[in-house]
Amino acid sequence: MDTEKCLVCGTSVKKENLKGHLERVHPKRAGSISERQLVVKSVPVFRSHKKRNFAILGLLALVVIGVSVAAASYDRGIHWHPNLSVTLNGSPYTVPKDIGIDPSLWKDHSLDQYGEGMAPLHTHDTSGTIHVEARTSHYDFTLHEFLAIWGEPSDGSAIDGHRVTSLTVDGVQQATTGDVVLKDGQKIIMTLSP
Repeated sequence: MDTEKCLVCGTSVKKENLKGHLERVHPKRAGSISERQLVVKSVPVFRSHKKRNFAILGLLALVVIGVSVAAASYDRGIHWHPNLSVTLNGSPYTVPKDIGIDPSLWKDHSLDQYGEGMAPLHTHDTSGTIHVEARTSHYDFTLHEFLAIWGEPSDGSAIDGHRVTSLTVDGVQQATTGDVVLKDGQKIIMTLSP
């Protein structure tokens, strides 16, 4: 289908209908324009709106970049599982279940802003698995803080009245519980004496 653009209004019209269009829509100009018989070839839409299309593509690229940056900076929080093993006189000492969940085993509430309905450092069973479940990854939770939630001495020197004589993390001797930043998969071993 061959079309031409009307030189007056720019409308695309079939070649054979151009003269009639000019006479009906632009009667004052019909004679002078039809006499010149200027032919305007039709142009693909993308070419005729090149600047607008590039502007739209540029805006779309900026939106994609903005969404990508926002998604990358969104703090999804953490969900880690270090393991705490405690021995007393060479025998396993059971780490209670529901530390940071049961009110009687949730003594320190200073980290409540990071948890959701429970302390961000808690246990679900007696396996010694500490659940570090927090709404932020921008905070270093420590063994000292877990012991405080449990209600043990703030310096980490004792558990249930028994003195801590040794503390290792992944086989490396540690000086204090405050120095131990909890990480996923850690093996923490505490030895107690009467």
